[in-house]
Amino acid sequence: MSIKQYPGGIVTKNPTAPTTSAAKGIWTLDQVSNYVKQGIWPRSPGAPTIGTATATGTTTATVTYTAPTDLGTGSITYTATSSPGGLTGTGASPITVTGLTASTSYTFTVSAATPGGTGPASAASNSITTTMAPGTAYAGGFFAGQISTAGNGIADYNLVVAPVASGEATNKQFNTMVQSDPTSVIDGPANSATMNNANQQASFFCNALTIGGYSDWYSPAKNELEVCYYNLKPGTATNNTASGANPNAVPARASNYTLGNPAQTAATAFQTGNSEAYIQDYYWCSTQIDTVFAWLTFFYRGTQRTDYSKQSPYRIRAIRRVAV
Repeated sequence: MSIKQYPGGIVTKNPTAPTTSAAKGIWTLDQVSNYVKQGIWPRSPGAPTIGTATATGTTTATVTYTAPTDLGTGSITYTATSSPGGLTGTGASPITVTGLTASTSYTFTVSAATPGGTGPASAASNSITTTMAPGTAYAGGFFAGQISTAGNGIADYNLVVAPVASGEATNKQFNTMVQSDPTSVIDGPANSATMNNANQQASFFCNALTIGGYSDWYSPAKNELEVCYYNLKPGTATNNTASGANPNAVPARASNYTLGNPAQTAATAFQTGNSEAYIQDYYWCSTQIDTVFAWLTFFYRGTQRTDYSKQSPYRIRAIRRVAV
């Protein structure tokens, strides 16, 4: 008996078809001829058309593609491959690739495979750069995460937390007598600008800062401060599971915290007791409720609350934005 290897299996001249259990993947020439006539002999596909690569975190990215015109024969699997690193992900568009390195540039190709083999790879995608790790020194302070002001999961700003020594204050309050009470949960700069006067101690403190040559610091809105807690949580206490949903976070969070997520930050300087850590106490947001109340975030368990008078003294820590 003579045999020849073909994509998808082995063909034998033996006129008797082997049993499946004895020789899986082996066809007789008669079987092959029948498959060819039907147009179903295993055949590899063409190259997919590359779409857009998007960084979705410090170690993740998504890659879109369009299926090739020639799908080959049989079931088809799509694989995205990173350069550098050769890290892969599989699935329908968009494919998620994990295990990337923070603050690193990548491009991606996508290939398709059937039982007939793997087809050629697509052209390379656009270059993306994964986000830096939270707590990394950056732009006058420290990287805290990203926000999407449109709430569509696409980052338009990096958030920067001010250093403790120059950008955090205690015993600050919001005055109840203001011309307008800003209520935006994501536009901290606008909130702060509305309240930027000496009577509004919390916002005035932040807006008056110049740190690292930057003078655009402000008091964070509710959803901006939530990003700071999520990525820079100082301690190991369980989270408040009635808080945490944030459509402006990147990636967006449609549900509240679990007891263990988020976990304590991996940024050593921001862990409890260290140089840049948030104190496990209440911090003001610039988001107001009415003439009496404003939002606070509890940096012990992530609790977001409104039932405190704006004239009560609490901590404030300035942030700034950098366009992505």
